[in-house]
Amino acid sequence: MWTEKYRPKTIGGMVGNEEARLRLVAWLEKWKPGSKAALLVGPPGTGKTTLVHLLAARSGINFVELNASDVRTKEKLSKKIGEVLGSTSLFGERTLVFLDEVDGLAGRADYGALDFIKDSIKSSENPIVMAANDPDSDQVKKLSEASLVLRIRPPPPREVQLFLRMVADSEGLEVSEGTLAETVGSAGGDIRYAVNALQSGAAGSKDVEMTAAQSINAFFDAQDGPSAVRALRSHPGQPRDKLRDLLGSVLKARLDEERRARALDVLSRADVLMGRIARGQDWRLLRYFDTTLAYGLREILEGQRLQYSQDLLPWPLQLRVWNDSKKVRELAAIIGPKLSVSQRGHVVEDFPYLMVLCASKKFRDELVRRLDLEDPMANFLAKEGGRWKG
Repeated sequence: MWTEKYRPKTIGGMVGNEEARLRLVAWLEKWKPGSKAALLVGPPGTGKTTLVHLLAARSGINFVELNASDVRTKEKLSKKIGEVLGSTSLFGERTLVFLDEVDGLAGRADYGALDFIKDSIKSSENPIVMAANDPDSDQVKKLSEASLVLRIRPPPPREVQLFLRMVADSEGLEVSEGTLAETVGSAGGDIRYAVNALQSGAAGSKDVEMTAAQSINAFFDAQDGPSAVRALRSHPGQPRDKLRDLLGSVLKARLDEERRARALDVLSRADVLMGRIARGQDWRLLRYFDTTLAYGLREILEGQRLQYSQDLLPWPLQLRVWNDSKKVRELAAIIGPKLSVSQRGHVVEDFPYLMVLCASKKFRDELVRRLDLEDPMANFLAKEGGRWKG
């Protein structure tokens, strides 16, 4: 994988966020017991995890990494890292403790996890670095009081383009500056996505620049498979944006139930595929995404005269999301990481349909058990599910 081959080997070799990198290095050099933790906040793919790994390598310090959203409770956190936080090695060597996805701590059976982290920061014998994706989450706001907050932003497009040019030249890949610029724009600051697109051949695959509406309508009007694939590849958004636009259009179309169910099955399988690609970082499979989606849907929707529709959700479902926003955010913070989608993406795309499924007590009870939800959240799911029962 090119993402691994060209992963920066030093902090100085990273792209963008120069000031944040310098401040993080200075923080570790000056750290002593009682100092604040460091909290890196920024969208996925901007290099937060890579930066922490390189920081540890640069300093020669021992390193322990833990995904906070997987551990979840005060007891489990204490079991995993309590001993590390409270001691140094026999030779007085310190350990850099990295807690990733701390914004995934919410709505758990034990609300003591955040307090445990805040208390640990004050008493720890070792420096703590945390990372989060959502700057507006309650978890980030609470931990910010005890942390040096460093905003990790998407790197400037020109710097990403120069990096892609270096990769292309190193691999002997002939690609124009215009194609590289297009790839950078599609990646939206996510360097991993840009490099994977370059490797998979997705760079420059958009034959014609189209809006989302033009792309989806061109797909519905395509006369053959290759034309349908080209139309989807001309979509300006990310794969999940493409899926969302197709889903909205299918839901608004006047289709018979059997045909609609078959189309939704294709879209759901494509969504599962994207989740697996994201979790495993196996971006080579992305080259097959548009082809599989185009041919799978075209067979079902041919001759149905569908049109692009931006209204994905019915108004009653949107209203419920807004009215119970706090509970929604808490639940999205739990489920989003498990589906490899952002908290906001889960709220907009998945949450309303999850509420429909919660009309089934069997499904609801299993969801509460698997996610280890507290009674107030279980009652919320029962209330919402009851609105759709029958």
